[in-house]
Amino acid sequence: MVSCHQVCFIGSEYIPQSGIPPRWFLLYKDPCECTAIRLGGMRNPASSYSQRAPYYLNELFLSEDSDEIKTYFTCSRLTTVRTATAECPSPAPLGVGDRAIIPDDRIRASSSDCCPAVWARLNDVSSGWSPAIFDNNAWIEVDLVESTVVSGVTTQGHYDWYVTEYKVVYKKLPSSDYEPVTEGNGNVKVFIGNINGNTPVTNFFEESLVATVVRIETIAWVGEVTLKFELLGCRRG
Repeated sequence: MVSCHQVCFIGSEYIPQSGIPPRWFLLYKDPCECTAIRLGGMRNPASSYSQRAPYYLNELFLSEDSDEIKTYFTCSRLTTVRTATAECPSPAPLGVGDRAIIPDDRIRASSSDCCPAVWARLNDVSSGWSPAIFDNNAWIEVDLVESTVVSGVTTQGHYDWYVTEYKVVYKKLPSSDYEPVTEGNGNVKVFIGNINGNTPVTNFFEESLVATVVRIETIAWVGEVTLKFELLGCRRG
């Protein structure tokens, strides 16, 4: 589950040559994660916004009421409100955006094209990190060195390029294997990312985790993979 407000935008798709009438779609595969659905005004093919199938609707549906959304889409009544944990009652930035806290050599990526991993600092004036164009399993990670309580992630894109879905994996110790952040049922959690290249989006984990390394694995994106980010949590001790 995500534990922050998730505003979802609905767009209209019309491809004249296809012979298919105009139809509405959400960029999110699971509308049950939306706490508000607003009109996005898009008329491009839905496939151009994500590498995963969009969610098509038979009619225009807009709402600012999460309960109404759950009723409309027949969602289960799982809570999406984050509660403070004993490990980290007040999550704060862990320093990805500050070179004095996390130096460049502690940010690594699967690959890079024009834009290296060190450009991935949230709100940095750079364009963000972008992997090599043929890297279809792109990831970026931060070495926190010490065991750190991590409670969530804030992501951002750049201009018209941004990541719309991602997973988070982590190491408890430098010698440990990577473990995924999961949902309450044990399934690997797919986080809903950005809806444009400028607005930061924060996702909190259902439960805080203790990690020395945190990796973001990209799943779907608009344009090309472009990412800036910050980790939220608490330093131990």
